Amino acid sequence: MKVTFDLPVHVVQKLRTHVPAGKRSQFVADLINIKFERSAYDLERAAQKANTLSAVSRDLKDWEALNGYGD
Repeated sequence: MKVTFDLPVHVVQKLRTHVPAGKRSQFVADLINIKFERSAYDLERAAQKANTLSAVSRDLKDWEALNGYGD
């Protein structure tokens, strides 16, 4: 699918210098996918870390008890 982006001139210059013309779309698509994967990973790690906090753990147990999911 074709899309249009506005990019800073220096970024386009680097792209044109370092990536051959026939490979630029795939290069940009790969970078976008990497960013999405990294963002999802960072969110998952943050959630795991938050769930280890005692206050959060206590709140989760209270929430689960209210909703019938507790042990």
